[in-house]
Amino acid sequence: MSEKIKAIVIRSNDRKEKDKNILLFSLEKGKIWATLKGVKGEKAKMKLAQNLFCFGDFVLEDGRSGKIVTGFDVIESFHEISEDIEKYFEAMAVLEVVNAIEFSSESEVAKMFVLTLKTLKSICFEYDRQYYILDKFFIELFKLNGFPLYTDKCSVCGTKSFERMFIDYSTGEIECMACKGFVSEEIPKASYLALKILTNTDFDKLKSVKLADNSEYTLLKILVKNFENRFDKRLKLIGILS
Repeated sequence: MSEKIKAIVIRSNDRKEKDKNILLFSLEKGKIWATLKGVKGEKAKMKLAQNLFCFGDFVLEDGRSGKIVTGFDVIESFHEISEDIEKYFEAMAVLEVVNAIEFSSESEVAKMFVLTLKTLKSICFEYDRQYYILDKFFIELFKLNGFPLYTDKCSVCGTKSFERMFIDYSTGEIECMACKGFVSEEIPKASYLALKILTNTDFDKLKSVKLADNSEYTLLKILVKNFENRFDKRLKLIGILS
């Protein structure tokens, strides 16, 4: 019995001489491995389906050792991402994060799928300044998973008048000097302002903002550390933090 899913290719590796295994992140099924038979052959009809970032309709059938892709219609290849090294590394970071997350409900899958697709579209077509979109991706990710980074007040006492800002990695919340915990890290003012601006700016408006120099990269390191503590996962982020 066949089934059709909308999915993004988030991992790909060789299998046998002409086959490929691909990890699909789908709207309907979450993450699922499938095999592309003969896709490395010269006359293969579904060559595009093996490429990372590719988004499309995949038809799957049960095989002896798992799902087999028997049909594919591309919706968006995002091929421009692979032609720009900065775009590529940031998009790969998004895929690494998605691959690291374990979903517990269909609702979580659907929300994360929409966020992932929106982020890849922004990187591909709206990319203007390095790390802005990736920062926004992490900010929205925390919000979806119930860890919003409130930027207008201390999450503990509620004060809105604090000169120094801290993030408590045990709670994933922003705190003032008086309330900060033992595993807190101070957020530089420029990066805190970057956090506020990006939190309140939609993906398609990011080109209109200009953050203080290097504040977006400092913020990214803080957001990554918060992710690793919240999800108990370690990220490599090759080309970005390494």
